[in-house]
Amino acid sequence: MRTAQGRLQALGFWVGVTGRGTSLRQPLEKVAWVLARACGHVGSGAEYLYNTVSHLETFGIHDRNLWRLQELVAEEIRSIRSHRVTSHDTVKVAEMTIT
Repeated sequence: MRTAQGRLQALGFWVGVTGRGTSLRQPLEKVAWVLARACGHVGSGAEYLYNTVSHLETFGIHDRNLWRLQELVAEEIRSIRSHRVTSHDTVKVAEMTIT
């Protein structure tokens, strides 16, 4: 790649989105909803996103779209945490199930 300091070797990664169940150009809010809830054997989607944007910043790369997504994921997680079911709500759910 060419930089202001001259040519450098670089390694790039691209993940092609193909196959069943994939769709491109989803609104960031929908992507944030999924990432806030996604978790696999190596960690959560939210953690992976945060680590990605944080590490990019350490190399002087600020991706405003990824940071916007990070903000939306954080908001979604706060929303999930604030809507935890209380014991009173559990009774209401049980009543609704019975009737």
